[in-house]
Amino acid sequence: MSEVFSKALNYVEEQKKKGVSDAEIQGKLPQLKEGGFTVNKYLPGSPPLLGMEAPTLKFEVNPDNVKLVEKFAKRRGYTVKTASDEVILMDKNGNTVAIVRNGMFAAAFPKLFEDIGKVIYGIARDLKAELELADGWEAAVARLLADRELLDKLLVAVFFLLSPILWIAIALFITPSLVFPREMLIILGVVTLALTAYLVKMYLRENFPKQK
Repeated sequence: MSEVFSKALNYVEEQKKKGVSDAEIQGKLPQLKEGGFTVNKYLPGSPPLLGMEAPTLKFEVNPDNVKLVEKFAKRRGYTVKTASDEVILMDKNGNTVAIVRNGMFAAAFPKLFEDIGKVIYGIARDLKAELELADGWEAAVARLLADRELLDKLLVAVFFLLSPILWIAIALFITPSLVFPREMLIILGVVTLALTAYLVKMYLRENFPKQK
């Protein structure tokens, strides 16, 4: 999903640099499709929003649906503002990052765009999306088990805790030595811990790049 979203965003940015009007950009925006999603809508702003417009996208602004969107937004660090025909998601600076309405939704980031489509509109919905808005501790456990990325990170954390390098570093802190001064052992322990943390950080960065 991120690939077609990025292509559409690059197109918009290139057209803006050429001085093309927003109306013309929307009129000539290529329709990019992937896995049930279509990027065919451009909403100017800061940041600009890209969206999907289709008559099959059903959403009614009512208390129940607004509550669901609020829960969805809160889990991602956003706040919600409700209008007569749409729900707006905003970041901590008050910038609009997504819009949800009947027949159309739009977002500033590919992951947010995909999540809204799956969770709110049921597009290519998977188990993780099914459990997103469920309540209760059973649902919370199920969400945890369905989140492969989180489970992988927890597994990395377990390996880190069981790592011989970590325990060597701890041993350097707590074990007295007749050969080396304690200050040197502390320095070696700090360096070993820092090296281990750096390796874990690099592993997570390579395998779990940040997605907005």
